[in-house]
Amino acid sequence: MIYRWMFVLLMAIPGAAAPLAPESARLLTVELFSTRSVRALTVTPLGSGSTRRVDGQPALQPMTAPLQVEWAHDGLWLSPETTVKQLALSGGFRLQASGAQEILAAGKWTIAWRQDGLRVLLTLPSEDYVAAALNGETAPDEPLASLKAMAISMRTFALVNANRHGAEGFGLCDSTHCQALRLGRARPEVERAVRETAGETLWFGGQRAQVYYTQQCGGMSESARSVWPAERANYLAEHRADPYCLRRSSAEWHARIALDQLSGIFRAQGWQIPFPAESIRVTRRSAGGRAVLLEVTGRGATAKLSASSFRFAVDRALGWNQMRSDWYTVSVSGGVLEIAGRGYGHGVGLCQAGAYEMAVEGHSEAEILSFYFPGSVTGITAADHGWQKVAGIGWTLLTTDPRAGLLVDGNAAWVKAQSLLPSPAGSTGPMVQELPNTELFRQTTNEPGWLLASTRGNAVFLQPAAVRQNNGGAETLLLHEFLHVLVEQEAGEKAPLWLREGLVEILASPAEATRATMDLTASEVDAALAHPASAAASRRAHLAAARMTAVLCAHYGMPAMRGFLRNGVPSGVAETLGPVAQP
Repeated sequence: MIYRWMFVLLMAIPGAAAPLAPESARLLTVELFSTRSVRALTVTPLGSGSTRRVDGQPALQPMTAPLQVEWAHDGLWLSPETTVKQLALSGGFRLQASGAQEILAAGKWTIAWRQDGLRVLLTLPSEDYVAAALNGETAPDEPLASLKAMAISMRTFALVNANRHGAEGFGLCDSTHCQALRLGRARPEVERAVRETAGETLWFGGQRAQVYYTQQCGGMSESARSVWPAERANYLAEHRADPYCLRRSSAEWHARIALDQLSGIFRAQGWQIPFPAESIRVTRRSAGGRAVLLEVTGRGATAKLSASSFRFAVDRALGWNQMRSDWYTVSVSGGVLEIAGRGYGHGVGLCQAGAYEMAVEGHSEAEILSFYFPGSVTGITAADHGWQKVAGIGWTLLTTDPRAGLLVDGNAAWVKAQSLLPSPAGSTGPMVQELPNTELFRQTTNEPGWLLASTRGNAVFLQPAAVRQNNGGAETLLLHEFLHVLVEQEAGEKAPLWLREGLVEILASPAEATRATMDLTASEVDAALAHPASAAASRRAHLAAARMTAVLCAHYGMPAMRGFLRNGVPSGVAETLGPVAQP
């Protein structure tokens, strides 16, 4: 459950403006189904806020029922009477295509016609993208430290390569050419890894780093220059032993390919290779031992062939796990090419198997990144040192600026909150994360930028100090959020939202609560609190909840109210209030 608290709409502050979105958090446009041709989609809206717009319509229209979209020679077929070139969607949707894994995601969508099928583009926040990449690229049992190291690496890659496919009309694809995505609800460990590294990327020499990662390096990393000659980053320049990944697995693999089958692959590629191929040998290797150049012999003639081109051609024809890397030896026996290899992937940068093992052995995400990208530093900008954890009295602060005075205000707020509503024995104190900019606050909380803070369970998220300073002191704001944490620790499943919000309001500001006007019913208050249309609507709902709770508290007493919080409000109690007028 997410709870909202704000003082005023940001645009109403004289001389203040919402901070510009920094590059640490931005929108990314991704092509979905990028490795396959899709000619029919079932698009199902998820929730009441889903909308659609087709060619010629001036605005988005509500969408409540599934829609079948099919490719036709002259456009997108939506119904017997409707053929369009493009369909725009906004909100949460489930997309299903034959033979493909279904996609569940929220954002801005474009489904467009192209000659070979449907093009599906999704524009989503970069933090949501990182969660989807972690879902797609990491192991289901990945430890938290390696999840966080991967989150920082993936975010770095995404922001550096945000326009990798710009010439094609989008930014990134959803395949391993960019980063494989698995959209949908992320597991809690992934959500935590994204949240606790929000906005963090790798930097080198004042610039965001160009990063790579590989599934299993086979015990020896490869220099980026060996794979991509134009890449000259110092932190990727050396090949060196990786003892960690070999403790996890040897990563050995084997492949057998008939020489006449290889000749067919070469012919399909249009390569000037002797036919039929009789033998293949490695003639040049990288410093790390990976094949760089091959020599193919047939009928007395020879030809040189790039090892990476050879691997991609074989995998494209026979399956992407046929040749797992360029680190191998070859031999010919009985008209068959025998390949014995090590490692999975190109071997450059972070080794996922090694990072996993480092995390299991107790290394932090900082130590993992330092091992695989030596000399690089982690930060939200080039000028900070990333997230730093500071212990308060009974609570913890996660901030990029530990020098600020938030710790003192938080200690005072926690002491006061505990005096008003003591926490249950054995409960964990709050974690307060002070986001450094409004866009990162929006993306981390999925809340509008006019909120000053948001609480989810035991976690409290704050707008940056520059936004908060014109809206009252941090102690008052943190008292409110800490009370939300304490209320949630005590609340049962049957406690309505108006009661949870109302208790916080009457404990934090009892005088304001007794003066508030309540002209809404309990169900109307709950609806407005859950989905406020504006800052004014949200504040009205908070005051109504405060007034309702204050009236009930005056009648039943605080012990009874805490019983309602644990067990639910008895039938008829809230309804007897009706809309309660101002006293």
